[in-house]
Parts: sequence; C-alpha cells; structure tokens
Amino acid sequence: MKILLLTTCICNDENIKDLKRLILSINSVRNIQFVHYVLLQSADGYSEECLLGLASNYTLITISQSHIVSLSKARNKLIKEVNSRYSLNDFDFVSCPDDDCWYPEGFWNSFNELQALSRFELFYTQFSSVPSITPFTSNEHNSSNLIRYASSNTTFYASKVFNEVGLFDENFGVGAKNNGGEDLDFAIKASLISKVIFFMNSAAIGHRDPLPEFRYKYFQGSFAVLNNHKLKSTALYYHYLRKLMVGIFYYSQRKIKFADFKVIK
Repeated sequence: MKILLLTTCICNDENIKDLKRLILSINSVRNIQFVHYVLLQSADGYSEECLLGLASNYTLITISQSHIVSLSKARNKLIKEVNSRYSLNDFDFVSCPDDDCWYPEGFWNSFNELQALSRFELFYTQFSSVPSITPFTSNEHNSSNLIRYASSNTTFYASKVFNEVGLFDENFGVGAKNNGGEDLDFAIKASLISKVIFFMNSAAIGHRDPLPEFRYKYFQGSFAVLNNHKLKSTALYYHYLRKLMVGIFYYSQRKIKFADFKVIK
C-alpha cells in the first residue's frame, strides 16, 4: 500500500516538536510506502534538515515559505506540488494529518488489513490524546458520524476519490473568509461519490482532545458548508437545520454574532 500525507505547519518551537512526533510515528511503520509533503509556514529561522533526518524509512518532502496562508490554501499548494512530481493515481490513499497528529503503533497495519477486507474508498475514525488500537469493529458509518468525526486527522480518501473532489474550497478553513469547515466540505463531497464508506467508532489516531466549550468558534465555517450542501440529500438538509438550531442557541448565549450565519463568498 502506498499512502500520500499532506501536512501544514506554522513554525514555532511547540509546533515543530509536535511535527517531529508525527514524522517519527510514520517512520516506525514497515510494509507501507509513505510520501509525506510538509508545508512549513513562517519558516524563517527553522531548518528543514532537522526534520528530514528523522525520516530515514520513508519519503519526506518539505516546502518552506516565510508567510502564512489559510489552511485550505496551504493544502491546495501541497496538492499542486504533488501533481508536479507524481500522479495522485500513484497512491492508494490520501490523508491530511495536522502537525500535532500522530499514529500509534499498529494503526497502519490494522488499516491495511481492514481495507483488504472492506474495500472502502473513504475511511474515518476518532482521535484521542491517548489513542488505542483495538480490533477493528463493525462499520458504524452514517451521515451524523461523518459530520461529527470526519476531520483532517481521522479521514482517509482513496486516491481516485480525492482526485475527483479536487482542491479544497479556499472560502473555508482556518484563516479563510469562513473560519473552519474545509475538512467537512471535502468529506461531504467525497462521501457523495464514494462507493464504500467505513467508520470505525474507536479513538485510533493520536491528537489532543477536543475542547467542546470552544466548538462555537468553528460554527461559521461548518454552518456555511452545510448550507452549501443542504439540498443534496435529505440527511444533509436535516443536519443543516440542526446546525441552524445550534447556531441560534450560540447566538442566544452571545457566543457568535448574527453575521456568523452568513456564508461569505
């Protein structure tokens, strides 16, 4: 199996430390080929060599820039860089782990075995600061789980699906017009064209635990995404209405502004 990973990192000492953990977790995997593109932003004063030396068992390609762009723009730059050297069809799966994500021992072997059995084109799971690899359970995919759990760290796309979706919508993402939502937008688009989708209801990926009390900060992006897709299925229309109700609650608590209900284009 050959995997393409795309990561962006805004350089500071803490983020570089996290990124090194991710690289080492990939480097320890055997029997799977990885190509890992990393975009280092605000990279002045940070050496790429300290990262490249950690990836002795796989292909790590770093790109540095002095400025910072939105997350969706950063990922699109990486995709274009990949296409200048490879074809996406060279890979079996594509994922976009954050710099503070990591893979616990045994994850990739289990992923490989499950894919051989299920032949999924879209896979997602959960994450935790204390991830654990348990025997992969039955498929629990539904639209609610997709919208709740399909994040950059936990979602894996068959290359043909990733290629068909294309680029990330640059209206979404941290630092974009609509804050957040780029992962949800991409996952929904991919789900609509994937023949087999598998959700493993287990915290199999390493990442800091989410902070529910700050979920409202990403309301604007996710609401805008659901507004864009609401007419594509009954389930998506239901989730749009549900998100609208959540937004009204946030608004009543003065956590968001009325302008956050507007899709900015």
